[in-house]
Amino acid sequence: MKITRPLLALAAGATLLLYCCKKTSNAPVVTMATTDTLFTVTALNSPEAGQIFLSLDNASNGVLFVLDQNGLIQKRVSLGPTVANLQKWTVNGQVRYTYSQSVANGFKIPGVSNLPGYEVVCDSNFNVLQRIQLSSFGTLNTSEQKDIDGHDFILIDDNHYITETYYEKTVNNIPASLNPASSVTVAAIIIQEVQNGSVIWQWDGTNYPEFYTTSVEGNGFSDSTVVADYMHLNSMYIDPRDNNLICSFRNMDQVIKINRQTGAIVWRLGGSNSDFPITSDQQFLRQHCITLTDSNQTLLVFDDGEATQRPSTRILEFKLDETGHTITSYKAFAVPEPFTGYEGSVQKRGNIYFIGGGTANYVLEVNYTTGQKLLEIKQKETSYRALKY
Repeated sequence: MKITRPLLALAAGATLLLYCCKKTSNAPVVTMATTDTLFTVTALNSPEAGQIFLSLDNASNGVLFVLDQNGLIQKRVSLGPTVANLQKWTVNGQVRYTYSQSVANGFKIPGVSNLPGYEVVCDSNFNVLQRIQLSSFGTLNTSEQKDIDGHDFILIDDNHYITETYYEKTVNNIPASLNPASSVTVAAIIIQEVQNGSVIWQWDGTNYPEFYTTSVEGNGFSDSTVVADYMHLNSMYIDPRDNNLICSFRNMDQVIKINRQTGAIVWRLGGSNSDFPITSDQQFLRQHCITLTDSNQTLLVFDDGEATQRPSTRILEFKLDETGHTITSYKAFAVPEPFTGYEGSVQKRGNIYFIGGGTANYVLEVNYTTGQKLLEIKQKETSYRALKY
């Protein structure tokens, strides 16, 4: 992932006044406004009810937005540099918001597209409840690398969460067939589950040498001057049917289910060693944002595509027989917007997809059976994801 708006026009052509507020250095500035210069609504046709969550970012000022279903601003939160992945959770009947926030002096791995910083947990008024960083556990030395990565975060309750990071480490278990340099370093994928301040489960991708051989990008293991970002985790989702973790690894073109107790690999979908036979049309490229939908029976994938192999973006749906390792149902939808390349998200309600276009800088709500656009937003800055609740 590479983390990286004209006034908001209503369908009727009316333009409303933007209310401005000076940012303070001590707290986020939360304002109520109706329009903004960072994006434009270009299509509006009876969108689904709900609130839209965006995290628009640039190098000097990240802005969080909560919009109504028509794209009108309900909350605008001005922050410091680089924010991403604004999400909404309901915890014991209370609304919580989370987002990632970078820090200027964070541990940035050279050549790796990570967002070093911390995860912020807020109440429904964006009052900060806690800031989360990496916990010391096992061989992890948080005095050297305490920052977590902003690709994804799961809030289970106020004292229980799952986070992930890229941790620079030297490894010696890369297969000889890949001609690894001595003292080669990699961006190890670390997943931590923390409850009541203690790590109760941790997963380290470097414990599974087979992933070195299935990498399709960031795998220059013979060059000791480059940190190999050979897996690149960008999405996590708890499968409520078995409480295991479904993860998307961009640089392997693969989605993997991980046992949340043992760390064992339950299954792999896509990539060069898929446990499910997969056709060339079904193979996703540099995918992002995986979830389950349709009563947790269907895997929903934002398939970014790849600039040289397939410079087009799709939404894919897979129904999997996890016991027999077969794909029992498959559907693909070509997104009628520019190629995304990096980042992005999708949610499904009935026949509606709500799509965040990542680095293509759009939001699209579309009826995938008719192709009718219900809502379209064009942005001047990237929103890592766009989500609707």
